[in-house]
Amino acid sequence: MDKDFTSANLFNTGSNKDGASNSISNNNVNSNSNINSNGNNNSDNNCTMYWANLHTHCSLCDGKGEPVDYVHEAIKSRVKILGFSCHASLPFYTGWTMTGEKQKEYLEVVSNLKKHYEKTGSDGIRIKLGLEIDYIPGISGSNMRECKGKMQIDYSIGSVHFIGGYSPGRLVPVDSQEEDLLRGIKTYFGNNTRKAVEEYYMVLQEMIGIGGFDILGHLDLIKKNNKGSLLFSEGEKWYRDIVDNTLSLISRSGLILEVNTGGMARKYFDTTYPSPWILEKCLKLNIPIVLSSDAHQPSHVAAFFPETAKMLKYIGFKELFTLGEKGWEPCRFTPGGICL
Repeated sequence: MDKDFTSANLFNTGSNKDGASNSISNNNVNSNSNINSNGNNNSDNNCTMYWANLHTHCSLCDGKGEPVDYVHEAIKSRVKILGFSCHASLPFYTGWTMTGEKQKEYLEVVSNLKKHYEKTGSDGIRIKLGLEIDYIPGISGSNMRECKGKMQIDYSIGSVHFIGGYSPGRLVPVDSQEEDLLRGIKTYFGNNTRKAVEEYYMVLQEMIGIGGFDILGHLDLIKKNNKGSLLFSEGEKWYRDIVDNTLSLISRSGLILEVNTGGMARKYFDTTYPSPWILEKCLKLNIPIVLSSDAHQPSHVAAFFPETAKMLKYIGFKELFTLGEKGWEPCRFTPGGICL
């Protein structure tokens, strides 16, 4: 039986194994407080604990606030490694990805921030330059490795945001408003939600096979509008089967899977991407994970990190991956932070 890791149970500051606890307020999305009710704090032996977040957007794409605003908030939130990952430009207008010109500005602005903090050593924060790159069959994302080298970025996140007709004007954004998603499912999938969900995972599997990126973004983003099992049940065999097939591919790919707290921060639902039952399977398959907030405003830069770290420890994870000076590194963690 799957454990219940909703905010009414383990996503709180005082849960016990039978789930009797005080749940977290959804307004507490800028939580960076110590969790010490079970003896956990901001130290692990002689290691000072900090956070790392490699999924951050800003006003240069669909986020709010300038990059420097995120840096200032990160310093206050004990985030020692901050990676920017604005949405890479696409060959058509979306309103949330960068245009080609904005992308050039983004690369310059974040590169300058990175150089400034490297030179001064100010506040001990390390800035990383990344991109979140969309995979759309036949349109975008088939050359992520080449893109990474050409733009001289530190890392990339591979994500799927679109399914449908696979040509501009015929795409269905899976994380759009509920009515837009339902309209797309009706138009391109004959009102067959299962077909749409399976299509999402098949595109994801195709992206995994192509590779060329470092982090797999928000694995089960398709659930964004599925609160209360509106569209499908995560317990159905067909859904679990396609998730299992996807995880099997990830386990052989060398990719790092992100545990994304953005859905909780923006109040879509009360668990992570991916759902905790999927994370239990990830542990069994030895899939490496990284903790990310998918911040779209500065106050979310470490949103729900203590609570999510507590959940990950409960599941059995012992390490979170971060991007260090020598590349990707597994690090010990507690609900108080990561040993950096």
